Amino acid sequence: MIETKLVLIEGPPGSGKTTTAQKLAAEISNSGKACQCFLEWSMDNPIAIGDDFHLDQVIASSVAREADVLQQWRQFAQARQTESLVTVMESRFWQTGVMLMYVAGHPIESVLEDNQRVIEVIQRLNPVLIYFTIDDQRAFAARMIQMKDEEWQRAGHKGSWIQHIFEAFDSQKWFTDRGLTGLTGMFAFLEEWALVTEELYDRVTFPKIKIRNPHKDWTLAMQQMRGFLDLA
Repeated sequence: MIETKLVLIEGPPGSGKTTTAQKLAAEISNSGKACQCFLEWSMDNPIAIGDDFHLDQVIASSVAREADVLQQWRQFAQARQTESLVTVMESRFWQTGVMLMYVAGHPIESVLEDNQRVIEVIQRLNPVLIYFTIDDQRAFAARMIQMKDEEWQRAGHKGSWIQHIFEAFDSQKWFTDRGLTGLTGMFAFLEEWALVTEELYDRVTFPKIKIRNPHKDWTLAMQQMRGFLDLA
């Protein structure tokens, strides 16, 4: 396997990050390496930001939490540096990190600078990045919303997943500055955020792979990821 102690998985909501993180963690373990996996809202995530059920509060406090989160990354990297352990981490590098700051109104320049500070901190872990990108954002978002709503209902939560998202996002600065709400606002935000993540991706200096539209051929996507990680 590639020499790394941290595998970061990023991409739009519903693009398959959770399933991928779990599968890769299992394959890394089967390869003989100790592996730990933290999903997007894992309660024991070392980069603690809150929980999905209070998403509006998590977003609203994201800018004020910036220094604390960076310190958590620093403590995590220091602890993992001396351990023979591979960590697979979903979403915390971008989606539930700097993306929430961007939603809360942080300028793009500050978002890029914050992510660079995280990169400097985790560099000692020889991190690698797997990034999913989607060509047709709107069509994919519509499909993702239906899927997430079905998962939400199966879990027995009240209301719908998308209503939960609207309640958390519609009141944030990115949306209020543009006078956008609901599906129109969400589609517009996802399209703009996709451009931001391209710039974030370009600035990553450690090993990385971009996988386009993984949902169209998961077998091929997994082959690409295994090859990238040098998993037999």
